[in-house]
Amino acid sequence: MGEYILKVEDLWKNFGGLMAVSGYNLELPRGAIYGLIGPNGAGKTTVFNLISGVLKPSRGRIVFKGRDITHLRPDEITALGLTRTFQNLRLFPSLSVEENLKVAAHVHARCGFFPTLFCAPSFFREEKAIERKACEMLERFGMYEFRKEIAANLPYGLQRKLDIARALMTGPELVLLDEPSAGMNTKEADDLARLVAELQRDFHLTMIIVEHRMSFVMGLAEVIQVLDYGSIIAVGTPEEIRQNPKVIEAYLGTGDLVA
Repeated sequence: MGEYILKVEDLWKNFGGLMAVSGYNLELPRGAIYGLIGPNGAGKTTVFNLISGVLKPSRGRIVFKGRDITHLRPDEITALGLTRTFQNLRLFPSLSVEENLKVAAHVHARCGFFPTLFCAPSFFREEKAIERKACEMLERFGMYEFRKEIAANLPYGLQRKLDIARALMTGPELVLLDEPSAGMNTKEADDLARLVAELQRDFHLTMIIVEHRMSFVMGLAEVIQVLDYGSIIAVGTPEEIRQNPKVIEAYLGTGDLVA
């Protein structure tokens, strides 16, 4: 499938006596969509937090585009082209929709302190370019009419879409989507799945999706990893995962696997 954009080697994370992730490995081909599933508390979001720099591993190595990012800060990792969304939304609720996107784009802002302080022409040119990019992104997400709306006033489904749009404003190559369809009804989730597929294709993205809604992740992912108690218990295509006895046992009684 081509070169690996991300390699995770023997990743461990413990919180005191609790082992949240143990021996996690991943070789992610550029341009692929992978799914990461598992019961509640399996360690999925912890894996995302480790890859994105929110947490530091107890042991292991994370390599993105050939560079060791294990000990980099989240903003440094984002600037390299790896971004993520959060299970619990972290929008700027008092800012407008458009302002949320413009803030995200400043990770690549080139104007320094003095051009910004004195409103130099280069500062205005850069701000105009960011504004154009934000408007284009909102058009793409069908949210242009809400651009001046305060983020906190949006319906929850639109806040979820705004979170993804904001992630794309950083110009990523790899996107980690954490429960993107959470809180959405079936139609909203289906519409979002189609949009994610289009974005992945058109922006040439690589993606990892953590998701409890099985129809969502299995309709998008080429390969799925299954975590249970912080360890990988299965890797395979969506159909292989559906039939895997270990996966069925891990999900037994939850109903999630066939949802």
